[in-house]
Amino acid sequence: MADAVRAAGAQAGIDPAVLRRTRATLITAGSAGAAGRLAAALRLTGATISLDTRETPTLLALHLAAQALRAGDTSYAVVGAELPDGNCALILARQSAATAEGAVPQAIVRTTTADRTTTADHAPAPDDHGSPAREAPHATRTLSPGITQAPAEGFPGLLATLHDDTPLRPTAVTEHGSDATTVLVLLDQPQDAAPAAPLPWVVSAPHTRALRATAATLAVHLDTTPAAPADVAHTLLTARPDRHRAAVVGADRATLTDGLRALATGGDAPHLVHGTATGSPRPVFVFPGQGSQWPGMAAELLETSEPFHDSVHACADALAEFVDWSVLDVLRQAPDAPPLRRVDVLQPTLWATMVSLAEVWRSYGVEPAAVVGHCYGEIAAAQVAGALDMRDAARLLAHRSRAWLRLVGKGTVISVATSGQDITRRMAAWPDSVELAALNGPRSVALAGPPDVLDGIVNDLTDQGIHAKRIPGVDTVGHCSQVEVLRDHLLDVLRPVSPRPAAVPFYSTVDGTERDTTTLDTDYWYLNTRSQVRFHQAVRNLLAAGHRSFVEVSPHPLLGASIEDTAAEFGLDDVAAVGTLRRGQGGTRRVLTSVAEAYVHGIDIDFTPAFTGTTPNRIDLPTVEDHGIEGHGDDGGETWTDRVRTLPDEQREEALLDLVCRTVAAVLEADPAGTADAVAPDTAFKEMGLGSLSAVRLRNGLREATGAHLPATIAYDHPTPAALARHLAMTLFDATGAAPAVPAPSRDDEPIDAETAVLTALERADEALERLRAPHARTPRQETGRRIDELLRSLTDKARRMRQADAVDDVDDPATDRFAAATDDEMFELLEKRFGIS
Repeated sequence: MADAVRAAGAQAGIDPAVLRRTRATLITAGSAGAAGRLAAALRLTGATISLDTRETPTLLALHLAAQALRAGDTSYAVVGAELPDGNCALILARQSAATAEGAVPQAIVRTTTADRTTTADHAPAPDDHGSPAREAPHATRTLSPGITQAPAEGFPGLLATLHDDTPLRPTAVTEHGSDATTVLVLLDQPQDAAPAAPLPWVVSAPHTRALRATAATLAVHLDTTPAAPADVAHTLLTARPDRHRAAVVGADRATLTDGLRALATGGDAPHLVHGTATGSPRPVFVFPGQGSQWPGMAAELLETSEPFHDSVHACADALAEFVDWSVLDVLRQAPDAPPLRRVDVLQPTLWATMVSLAEVWRSYGVEPAAVVGHCYGEIAAAQVAGALDMRDAARLLAHRSRAWLRLVGKGTVISVATSGQDITRRMAAWPDSVELAALNGPRSVALAGPPDVLDGIVNDLTDQGIHAKRIPGVDTVGHCSQVEVLRDHLLDVLRPVSPRPAAVPFYSTVDGTERDTTTLDTDYWYLNTRSQVRFHQAVRNLLAAGHRSFVEVSPHPLLGASIEDTAAEFGLDDVAAVGTLRRGQGGTRRVLTSVAEAYVHGIDIDFTPAFTGTTPNRIDLPTVEDHGIEGHGDDGGETWTDRVRTLPDEQREEALLDLVCRTVAAVLEADPAGTADAVAPDTAFKEMGLGSLSAVRLRNGLREATGAHLPATIAYDHPTPAALARHLAMTLFDATGAAPAVPAPSRDDEPIDAETAVLTALERADEALERLRAPHARTPRQETGRRIDELLRSLTDKARRMRQADAVDDVDDPATDRFAAATDDEMFELLEKRFGIS
């Protein structure tokens, strides 16, 4: 009989380990003690029942197994029967458990009954939900319509029905015992179960070691004591959250436990997010402009998210007054829908998507502490803040985008990874038709101008090692002088707009400051199209006001890197910027992953929507304290950087390169076991297919491993794994392998002004160079020159940031003034004179 059970498991796709792990119930029909012997052979530890079927129907074993499953006593049951011509076995499972394990069902057991009066003629009608149907004591002695009779009684009839090649219809199988007991089993065709909804498993701890220990403990516990994923998710969320947090998002037990194991070992897994809860509980909602769209964006949410569905329909109704096409058709890519690439379709559709995604965030209890928008994202921001009603917002988008058709083909927009001051200096050599359209961050700007001119600039900048590219889907210009031809028309058609006071602070990217929303009149919305976008300044003011959490409400994140780089200008390392959807990921799982990412960074979340359609129970789960892990204070012990610092030079370089290559492999989803083959150290990231979002993920992975602040453009500044590893060496260690020296403050020390601090640092660099010239210096001269080049690039980058900060600040600092006024050539000249470096 053990072989029969193994064969049944193989046919259903259920590993015997699952039966052991879930403590499956075992019921046999045959000789006395058969269940105990079979349980020992299969190493099953759940409840066992042996039925003596000399007088009792063998189908009674299946009936008892079905009762145990319906009562919730078990998720799996094994039924074995001794028949005259051999043994047979069946595996029964709750449908949710079978779906979670990916099992292949042969049939659904609609209902079972066992009594001394029931016959096949009393078969109840199928129940739509698969629950036990009520008996019909007054039923006629004919089968209910649509139900067929099995070809034989008992297990032979059951097996014949299951092995019939024709599609299974509702079939009644009966068996009568000599003790007058009659058992009825109603089988039906298995339904294509709807995919299980994703759930979050969240864990937290005071420090990283305890977090990993918690994940390991939980994974081991759930291997030996399985529980429903929803029960686990609910129970974990009832615990008081700590500072270091992680969450795994998945729809089945295997995905969720794999995420726990990856967390426990310091690895990575799809939909595993982790972070430190340092952000603000209420975030700033950020609404980008063009570039975040993609065909089919968020279409899945129309079917799976009620808040999104209702909001998009409301937007479509509001737009219907002004346009002759449907947002719903565009999102669903209906055959007769206008193309998304058309500017008068794109802008309203992206607006409807963004404001509806904001409603999804609100359904998880996330209310904005402030809002900011980029380009026409300001219209979405104003509506979400309450400054515009939906009709006015629809009017603005419809008329604005229709007017934009006049500019189609006359220009485009490119993004450039450099500072505003650097690009302004470069623009002196370019045609006047090239204009600075947006200042997005300390190293992110946008230029507007003729396509052929901008394409040439992109090529020139790329050759110089500066990342530049066209913004996707833009075939018109904005935020430049070309918009002025639309002024009179826009002021006319937008005149009915009536702004209102808003309860949520609105930060304008027209002037970069918090703005009274009653001033968002027709003149303002014209300036929104014509003026330079001052997103960088708006974020600086948001940070200055104390905001530390940002949620980019869009189909794809565009502005998170600029926000993080702006925070770095302030010396802030507690700022979180998370997205919502990503290109090609527009469904519930992506939303829940982003919500979980917000949670691990400290944003207050109500996960109730994730449990829609379930009634989870609180269960017993182990805690990290049960296993002797201290749960107090910050991380202790050696960090990765500490360990690498103690290595010899050659091993340290190998460790840095291995870290970069492994992180690149994880980002590109290459084979982690074959990193050396998957990632060549001297191959350019661009050739590997590393895009802008992947570059940010690479930066995030390296930052987490090393603890160092790294700019979002690091993959563009150091375009190969080998170059990036060398840069990390300069950032983390000096030429001798030691950490960069930071003198301990003394109570007797007088404050040092900025200029003195800069000069002191340069003196220390001079001393370090002298040490390298000494006979005992271990670093080869060629390698020294290369690392000095890396350092000079880093110094130049910092100088640019100082100049950019000086351009927007009113701080009167002599050192800042001195370096802000210096060009790159002057900086190199200073270093050459000071250190004799050329």
